[in-house]
Amino acid sequence: MKRHLQVYKILSIVLFFFPVHLLFIKIKNFFYDNKLLEPTVVNGKVISVGNISLGGSGKTPFTIALSNFLCENGFSVGVATRGYGRKNNHDSFLLDKQSWEDCGDETLVLKNNLTSSVPIYVSKNKIFAAQALAKMGCDIIVLDDAFQHRKISRDIDIVLLAPDELLKKNQKTFPWGLLREPFYNIKRASMVVTTKANLYNEKKSTKYVHALNTKFQDELLCSIKNTNMNVKNLSKINNLLSICAIGKPESFHNSLKSLNINPLKDLIYSDHYNFTKKDVNTIIDNIKKYNIKGIVCTEKDWVKLISFQGEIVIPIYALRLKYSLNKDIEEAVLRLL
Repeated sequence: MKRHLQVYKILSIVLFFFPVHLLFIKIKNFFYDNKLLEPTVVNGKVISVGNISLGGSGKTPFTIALSNFLCENGFSVGVATRGYGRKNNHDSFLLDKQSWEDCGDETLVLKNNLTSSVPIYVSKNKIFAAQALAKMGCDIIVLDDAFQHRKISRDIDIVLLAPDELLKKNQKTFPWGLLREPFYNIKRASMVVTTKANLYNEKKSTKYVHALNTKFQDELLCSIKNTNMNVKNLSKINNLLSICAIGKPESFHNSLKSLNINPLKDLIYSDHYNFTKKDVNTIIDNIKKYNIKGIVCTEKDWVKLISFQGEIVIPIYALRLKYSLNKDIEEAVLRLL
């Protein structure tokens, strides 16, 4: 992990002074925009769910909500995902009983919340994954994180924006900011959806009419079986430790505040962080030092932390999102299909 961080820092410095990546982005988009390159068409309708930032816009919850909604409306849906953070990202497979190490943390969150009839194909090659799902009989294929992947044709291109990305000061590309590509490229999208509007203090924008607020289920995931715990009960525990390894930890912390959950101590890690024995020792040290009675984290972190339950001992709780779209988004999707 340290080696990856060193490489990231070196790359950031190089690109800061020589932003060649922006040139490649512009060339790629020029070729596709002017039909000098044609995207591959697969059987069935293809919906891309993506963003323009490096993370934290809510792609996984939206993919779950969208896929479940389409299933409820009689469509045969499949989800294609890269499985970011898995051990061997060159493997391609239909998700079955793989661990998070083999399929990625977000892939397990997808599996745990999607309707059981929705197959999930894990592959770095989105065209291969989409074709595999089409052969399985899926008439709609949802591509997780595919806005920048222009090699595959899509019928609906959905871009998600967190409220902070609507501010001019935050619309800078990497390495000067957190955008993958220039903000003006969202004009390629057939639908722009703002997410997590209730977790930020920024004034809500009226430019993008479709808004998806983040809401939470009352029940919590718990690492210890037969423990009935809800959000209200968790808010009464004083000595809590929060652990967060997502793209925008401030949204998680804002979520806790909105639910009257006030951790005594916070531990923040980089997005998709793979916890090690050393990290667990740090967590245990904090538990002893602050007399921690429980850990609260995101579902994405929970699927990894529960493997250390034997060492951590105290309960590990996870907030679960309510996966539902508002009527505006539902009607827009059906209209565009």
